[in-house]
Amino acid sequence: MPSYSWLTLGPTQARLLAAVLVAYDPPVLGAGIRMLVGAPRVEESEVAGAPATIFRPARGQGPWPALVVFPGVTRMGRRHPALVGLGRGLASIGALVVVAEPEGLARGELTGTTVTQALAAAEAVAARRDAQRGRIALVGVSGGGTLALLAAAAPQLAARVRAVAALAPVCDIVEAIRFVTTGAYRENDDLVGFATGDFFKLVVARSVVACLPEGRDRTALLGRLRALADYGDTPLEELRTWPLEALDSGARAVVRLLANDDPTCFDELFSALPREVRESVESLSATAAASRIGAPVELVVARTDKYIPLADAISFAKACSTPRLTILESLEHAVPRASLFQARELAKLDGVLVRLLAASYSRA
Repeated sequence: MPSYSWLTLGPTQARLLAAVLVAYDPPVLGAGIRMLVGAPRVEESEVAGAPATIFRPARGQGPWPALVVFPGVTRMGRRHPALVGLGRGLASIGALVVVAEPEGLARGELTGTTVTQALAAAEAVAARRDAQRGRIALVGVSGGGTLALLAAAAPQLAARVRAVAALAPVCDIVEAIRFVTTGAYRENDDLVGFATGDFFKLVVARSVVACLPEGRDRTALLGRLRALADYGDTPLEELRTWPLEALDSGARAVVRLLANDDPTCFDELFSALPREVRESVESLSATAAASRIGAPVELVVARTDKYIPLADAISFAKACSTPRLTILESLEHAVPRASLFQARELAKLDGVLVRLLAASYSRA
């Protein structure tokens, strides 16, 4: 990880404070900052085919430090108030911010198409004339954090990435399938119990089924999973009771994998997936690509995440050569509890943001 002198951190901390004041708009102070910097320009657009919200500083044509932000798995997508506030805040301190929403992310499907669109959006932003030096920082939340890590590892983009910040990503999708279906993840040679939330089970099931080739079975299975309430109970029961005789061999293998609850059978069932489905699923694992990331990585995770075990982030950090792992006690997943406002937690989060901005504003 690069080190930053206090001469760098001083003005960067001031920028961060100004951005927070614009983002959260407290009485008097927020209005005062807006009067000084002007209202950021906001535009709804598309970037490389992905819907996007673009935030630019109030004045000028750039070039500016550029950040590409990927939302989490939420129906609000790029319109989530926290992301809108982030975009406005960073644009107010002289940054170009593009919040891009790749296909499938909002409805809880992380697939090869999602990754391809995320990478294309990042490349398009780096190629903009108003992106400083043709380089970008990547930021993502939850599933969007996974996309940020995968994009940073792509050979065609890696040299153009200044820094990556991922909040509560899932890093190893294969292990995620294991603990979602069987209630245990592999740590070295041991199986460790972990109970994840039903919403994450549904997201994983949708993502794996979406990796099937186009056809009747994929349409039927995915249609049923999409029809389930996002926060309903026991979504995998839909697959455990699905009539297997009605499916072709590839779809049967996927349903058997997702319906299995025995951790000792997982590896055999995963290996039985059609090669193209297995490779598509494996391509979603940031841990497998971690060694290819050359930019500084800020990984921010909960000590006790309701969806993902801490071991997932630790494994990524071991595989990556540029990580800084920040563990917060106050996160449940990507949403902080009130204790985030305790001084120690705030200091950790402040350090992450200062380092991200310092890298984004670097002239190197």
